[in-house]
Formats: sequence, structure tokens, C-alpha cells
Amino acid sequence: MTANSKQGSLWRRWDLHIHTPETKLANNYKVAAGSVWDTYLDALEASDVHVFGLTDYFSCDNYFVAVKKYRDRFPDGKKVFFPNIELRLSAAIGKEGNSPDMHIIFDNDLDVCPQEKITTFLQNLATHLTDSNGVEVSCADLATKGNYDQATVSLKDIRDALVRTFGDAQPYLLVFPAKNDGMRSQDTGSPRKISIAEEIDKAAHGFFGGSDSTDYFLNTERYKEGAAKKKPVFDASDAHSFDDLERLSGDVTGYDATWIKANPSFEGLKQTLFEPEARVFIGEEPPVLQRRRAEATKFIDHLDIRNIPSYDSENGLWFRKVDVPLNPELTAIIGNKGSGKSALADIIGLLGDSRVEESFSFLANSRGNVKFKQKGYAENFEATLMWADGSSVTKNLSDSVRLTEPEKVKYLPQNYFETLTNEIQEVRQFQTEIENVVFSHVEETDRLNQSSFKELEELKTQESRDKVSDLKQKLRELHYRLDDLKSRSRPEFRDTLERELDKLKAELKALEASAPSEVQKPSEESTEQQAISKSIEGLSELLGDLEARRKELTGLLANAKERLEKLKRLVSKLTEVRDYFQSEKESIAALCKELGLNEDEVITLSFDTSPIIKLEGSIKDRIAALTADSKLQFPIEQGFGRADDYGSLPDVDAVIEALRQKISSLREQLSAPGKRYQSYLHKISELEKQKAAILGTEEHPAPKTIRHTENQISYIEQELESEIAALEAERKTITKSIFQAKESVLSFYTELKQSVEDKLSFFKEDNFHVSLEASFVLASNFSEQFFDFISKSVRGPFHGDGERALRDFISEVDWGNFESVYGFCETVAQEVEKHDFVKQIRQSKTGKEFCDFLFSLDFIQTMYELRLGGKNLTQLSPGEKGLLLLVFYLHLDMENTPLIIDQAEDNLDNDSIFSVLAKCIRSAKKNRQVILVTHNPNLAVGADAEQIIYVKLEKHKNYKFSYESGAIEEVQTNANVVKVLEGTKPAFVQRRLKYRI
Repeated sequence: MTANSKQGSLWRRWDLHIHTPETKLANNYKVAAGSVWDTYLDALEASDVHVFGLTDYFSCDNYFVAVKKYRDRFPDGKKVFFPNIELRLSAAIGKEGNSPDMHIIFDNDLDVCPQEKITTFLQNLATHLTDSNGVEVSCADLATKGNYDQATVSLKDIRDALVRTFGDAQPYLLVFPAKNDGMRSQDTGSPRKISIAEEIDKAAHGFFGGSDSTDYFLNTERYKEGAAKKKPVFDASDAHSFDDLERLSGDVTGYDATWIKANPSFEGLKQTLFEPEARVFIGEEPPVLQRRRAEATKFIDHLDIRNIPSYDSENGLWFRKVDVPLNPELTAIIGNKGSGKSALADIIGLLGDSRVEESFSFLANSRGNVKFKQKGYAENFEATLMWADGSSVTKNLSDSVRLTEPEKVKYLPQNYFETLTNEIQEVRQFQTEIENVVFSHVEETDRLNQSSFKELEELKTQESRDKVSDLKQKLRELHYRLDDLKSRSRPEFRDTLERELDKLKAELKALEASAPSEVQKPSEESTEQQAISKSIEGLSELLGDLEARRKELTGLLANAKERLEKLKRLVSKLTEVRDYFQSEKESIAALCKELGLNEDEVITLSFDTSPIIKLEGSIKDRIAALTADSKLQFPIEQGFGRADDYGSLPDVDAVIEALRQKISSLREQLSAPGKRYQSYLHKISELEKQKAAILGTEEHPAPKTIRHTENQISYIEQELESEIAALEAERKTITKSIFQAKESVLSFYTELKQSVEDKLSFFKEDNFHVSLEASFVLASNFSEQFFDFISKSVRGPFHGDGERALRDFISEVDWGNFESVYGFCETVAQEVEKHDFVKQIRQSKTGKEFCDFLFSLDFIQTMYELRLGGKNLTQLSPGEKGLLLLVFYLHLDMENTPLIIDQAEDNLDNDSIFSVLAKCIRSAKKNRQVILVTHNPNLAVGADAEQIIYVKLEKHKNYKFSYESGAIEEVQTNANVVKVLEGTKPAFVQRRLKYRI
């Protein structure tokens, strides 16, 4: 029985190697009273495992017995079973010479693989045994325990029998053990056994083993010669008794839980062959399930759209009881053009209060572009977005985005991408997003207690900005800051903070609700187990103290770095005062001479820098102490001491790592109940840490915490008005050395982007060179500003086609080289001065103002530029621009809110680009829920979408919207993918669809 989900491929527990009662060998299922089968089936039904591979030696009889008994005992049972036949191979590959076992897991669909076919296979498969007449004994003819103990088969005979029985059809998978005389037990000193092992590896579809074998079978260089295929590894219980069934819990040492992300079907299992890394997880729980539980407010559970009760379908049926469940990883919404794909994306964007409402297409509401929002349509429908924590938001489709609400989803509509790719130089918003992403990659201690890129830039480049600023620039900066503060004084800003506070409190509540069920401390334990538990508890308490100590030291280090930066600013300010004093003294000297005075007697300036030098040395010593690495070692006989014994971050990190290893080692010595109890304590500890992270500390709460947000609200109530008044009185001086100061700003941009460059190395193997460059660029409105001063109608170097003449001057300038820039400014000024300078200057301007403009270099801006193959965005084709922007949002953006992308692939031009984009989507869905709207399913298949939603808008049926949803491995989903592909199947899609996955 297979129960597919509209949510597509979901993580479920699988155990593909478990023996049944009456198994041919090592049958240790015993009960004192009652039915052994009932006891067995009750245990399976009660377990968290959803799919079982019922195993027997050289036979499948007990599989069919077990399935029938299960259906009789649990008519509504949801468990899924596959036949697993265990065959002993004749060729040994280990040093001990033991024969390893090959497992064959068959399709459980009786229409595809009936019992008769499996029986025929067993009849076709001869063992090495012969009867009294010398006739080979087949697997089907084995009758006694002695037969089953002695029988072996060859790999070649297995493969031949499978082909004779099933032909080209392959309703089976071959799974070989990684250990226990299996692949990783091979005798590496025997070339013959290595050769046999490689042939078995090539024949096997997957392997039974623990998480420590996963990387080995994902390594394509594991053969002595030639490339190997990546193959999945499954851990399993290999249960032969009721005591063994405890292994189904997943917390018995050596028998970890296996999770597979697929439908509980044979086609779903085959999906692991194509995605062995992404579709199989061995361990307590897959990360996405942990994130969905801990961050339930950031996962959409489902979308519900319906008409209002009074609507009579006058303008079409449209959305009638449309309830769309969504996968927590990647959902691909496919369909032909005009099928309603963008409708779903826009509706989610509306309900998630996206900030790009002006780019909506289906719900467009701009002058000259009103579609579904025209009268008689949108107002007759409403939608609800349900989040994983149980909260929801409902809106009428005629409503607008509420800008006072936090943005709960990141939506990239199709029109938004067109705007960015066509007008990229004009979009300041995108530049801000690049800066925010760069900041998100900066180490916490290097953020100097600042909460945004702009704040950090302001702190780190204060000296440079002061030097760059003239009076006009100072006033503009002052007005910018005033506008910023005044915007905070507006009710909308206060409302936004309060809603952000409500959101954080909801997250805290959801986290509290995710607390694990209490696990009682084991009441009956041996003295040794009690001692181990006590040791773990003591070490865990110390670990908590050390983590608190690390947080304390991190704060001290950040504060010390911040103080050192401020000290540098102080020294710079004193230097400016001295330089200004010396400059002014020269002008004062002339006046003093005229008055008969000695200027040195009139005015003097002295500094005592000894306190500064002393403080700088103290701070640097503090930083050195906090970052010193003592290369600590922790012998077994040595204890760990107390948390306050360690005074540097490297030392604390070293002892934390050693302590965690020690605790892990001790946990492995615990009994299963003890492990469960310790696991419970660990989960509670982690939960408290997450709650503390949302709440924030009392003294210095981190940004985006409850206490930080409450402090901001308090700041608005108590301090904001006085700061606004103070800014209105503030005045700043004019500085020089502009280019050198700008280079300091450029250095700040360059240093900060290093971690982003490291992440972009992700693409090196794809010959797809993406880079983020910090550079000087000419302001886009430079020409407009220039001709605000210079008239093109007066004789001079810019008479007539002035723009062309200016471009000629600019064409050879290297904006990153001061001599080149200065040469440009000087040459322009000289050329203008060769003619009637006054007449060339417009009447509303002055020559002095023109020179202030020209030599202030305000038209040189520092920016981040995304580049592809060394070309910036302005030099790329529309398709290349679109791909580069998608790489940015999918691979670099560290936000964890749902990401909705609507048909951004329209301008992408070839299969290699699709491969890169698919790789980015795979990366993004590890950190956030992704909803991809596309009319090209290549992306959905290439990115291994967990859910594919095929939508239709049938205009001939009075505009009836409908959808079909499922996993990529489902037959109907495959048919829908092929339907939308319209006959164009790239190679990787053909390969996947060939196997219906």
C-alpha cells in the first residue's frame, strides 16, 4: 500500500533490512504466550519506521505471509513493505574468506512484480549445490536448514537470472553490505579480491551501512582505475529477534535511523540512485525537519484560495476551494503559459507582505495594467496562508500589501527581474541588497557590535567620510540622517517595530511549543551507567558554562576591537586639528606681522598623546590575550577545570571541542534508555539556547531580538526627539585628500567581501566564474551634473555634441588610479579655460562651483559589482544578467524566509546555465523553503524538486483553475512534466524520465 502525498517527496523513516518470524536462518523471534506474528506486527506498527524491507534468505515466502497478516490485523495501516531476498555470494572479498550477502529488493507493486515472477527468478537462479543426481539445486528448491546454511550463488548467475526473468524491466535493486564481510571489509592486499569487489560495487545499486560509509560511496574515485558512480547508503536494523527490534528506535549504537526523502514506493526508492546525497539521511533527524520545527514561523504549510459566499461566478469560476499544500524544501509550479502559475506566486507574495507589489503580474494594480484586480474579480476571492506553527493570515485578493507588517517572504516576480536586468544601474535597492548580503557573511566579532552594513561602514570609514565631505556634502549627509531619524518618529515605523516584536514573540512561542516530550531519567541503571550519566551531567553543565564563557569573551573581543577603531578615529581627529591649525596659522601670521605681533606668542597648540599610546597598548594587549591560542591538549587523566580557567577564544573553543568529544564518547557507553534521556537533556539545552537567541541578553541584546526591539521602541519614546534636535544644530568642516580617503572606503568594501568570494568558489568546477568586485565607478548622472555647469551652445571644447566630447575625455580614464583621474579633471579644466570660461558657465552657476564639483570627486562612487567571466552587469546579455541575479539571490542571500521565484529563467539560454541554476537552487533549499514558478520543467527536474505542482486555467470551462501535485517520481507527475516540456527534453531530463523519476 502506497500513500503518496500532495506535498511531494517527504522525509520518512525506512528500514530496508529486517527479518520476519520464521526467517530461514537465525530465527530468534520467541514469545512466551500469544502469536509471534501478532507481536512482531504490533512492534512494526508502533515504530516510527514507515517503510520496511522484509528480508529472508533465498526466499520471499515470509514477505507475502507478513503483508497478508499485516493487512488483516491493520486494515487501515499505513506501513509499506518491500520484499528483500538475501543471497550469499560464492566469492569472498575479505581477508577472513567469509561469503558476503547480496540483497535484492523487489518492487512491491504486484502488477509490476508479482510473486510468481520472483518465484521464477528463484527457480532460474542456481546455487552451487547439486542433488544426488548431480543436478544443480536452484534457490527455489532449497528445503532444509542445511541447504540454506550451505548455499551460495555467483554475482553473474544473479544478474543472468534477473535478465531471464524480467528482461529489460528492472523491478529490483541490488544492495550490498558496506561492512560485515562487505565492500569496506575487502582484502586490499589481494588484487583478485579488489577486482571482485569493484565488480560487485558496479553491480550494486546501493549499500547497507552506517553514516561513516556515506562519504566513501559518494566518492567517485573509490576504484583503482576509472570513475565510480555515487551510490546511496542505508542503515538498517538487520533484526532477527524481538530484542533486535529495539534498533527500530534509531538510538541503539550501530543502528542509526535511516531517512529517505521520497514517496514510500519503489519509484521513490529509485530516486535515491539519482540523488544519493540529497535523498538519504542517516541520523537522528534530517536538518530540514529540525529547522521546520524550530523555525515554524518561516515555513508555509499550505495556501487556501476560495470565492466569497456571495459570488455567483459571473466573471468566471477561477478559484473554487483551492487548497495547495507546500513542501518545506523545493516546490516547482509548472504549467503552460497563461495557466495561472503567476497567480499562485502573486497571492503568496500578497499574503507574505512582499515589498515588490509594483511588480506583481496577475495581481497588477498600476495605471494601464489592471488584470485580475479590475472590478468584479479580485474582490470576490480571498486567500489564507497557513504557516507551520499554526498561525495564518487571510486577505481579500483586492487588498494591498501591508508595509507596516514584517516581510514574511522574499518574492522575485518576473517583472521585478526584468526591471533589474534592464535598469540595473538605476536600482539602488539592488545595491543595498548586495551590501546586506555581504554584511550577513561577516564574522560576528568583525561586525564591531553594528547591526547593518551601513552602520559598520559608518563606523569603519568615519575618518574617510570626514575627509571626503565638504560643507555641501556634510549638509546632505546631515539631511539624510535627519530624514532617517524623522522616519523613526513616524507612527508607521513604531508600528513596524511593534509588529516585529509580535513576530519575534510568536517565534519564541513556537519554539516553546516545540519542546520535546519529557523523557524520564532511567530509574534502574547499573552503578556503572549511573556513574557515566553523572559524568555526562557534570560535563554538560561545564559545557554550558564554557559556551557562556565563549559568549562573554566574544563580547569582550568585539568591544575591544570597537574601542581600538574609535581610538584610531581620535588620533585621526587630532591630526586633522593639527593640520587645520597649521594651515590657519599661516594666514594668521600675516595679520600678526601687520600688527607687530609674534604669532608664536599669540597662538600655540600642544598635544599629550601619552594616554592615547598607553590606552592603545592596553587594548592591543587585551585583544592579543583574547585571541591567544595555547594549543591546549586534554589527556584522558586530566580534567577540564572550570570555565573561567580559560581566557581566550581559541582556548575556549579547544576545550569545548574536547568536551563535546568526551561527552559523545560517554554517551556511546550508555544504554538505550540512558541515551534517550541524555538526548532529551541535550534537546532541552539546545532549545533554551535558541530561546535565549530570540530573547536577547539584558545588557547588550543582539539585533532582531525581543529585547533589542523593545529597546528600540524605548529609544523612540525617550531619546529620539532630543537626537533630532541635536542633529539640527550639528555642523561639520570641509576636508581634503579626497581620493586617498575614497581608497580607504574602497578597502573597507574589499575586505568585507572576502567571505562572499569564498562562497562563490562553489562554482569553480562548473567553469562558471562569478565574482563580486569592489570598485570605483562613475556616477550614472555625471553627464547631467556636468552640463548643469557647462553650456553646449557656447564656443568651447563641449560646443555642439558635448556628450560625445565628454565621452572622449572619459574613455581613457582609470577611475581606480589617482593620476589618471586627476589628469582627467585637470585636462577638462584646462580645455575649458582655453576659451571664454565665464561664457561657458551657465548663468545660474559660477566657475568656482564648477571647479568645486570637478575636483571634489563626488562623481566617483564606491560600489559592489557582480561580474560574470570578468564582465559587469552592463556588459552582459539579458540571459546572463538574469542568471547572475539568480545566483545572487539563491546562493549568497542568507535570509531564511521562504523564497518565491516567478519565471526568472525566461531569458536564460542554454543547458549549462540551467545546470548552474539548478545547483544554486539545490544550495538554497538547504537553508530556506523555495517555491519556483516556471513554464520550463528542466529547472524543476534539474534541481530535484521535492514537489511539482502542475496548474491549469481552463478558459473554455469558465476560467476554472485546477492543479495536480505530487513527487517527481510519480507517474502522473512525470506525464505532466513531459506535457509542459512540449517535446524538448535536455539530456539530463531524458535520463531522469527514462526511469520515471
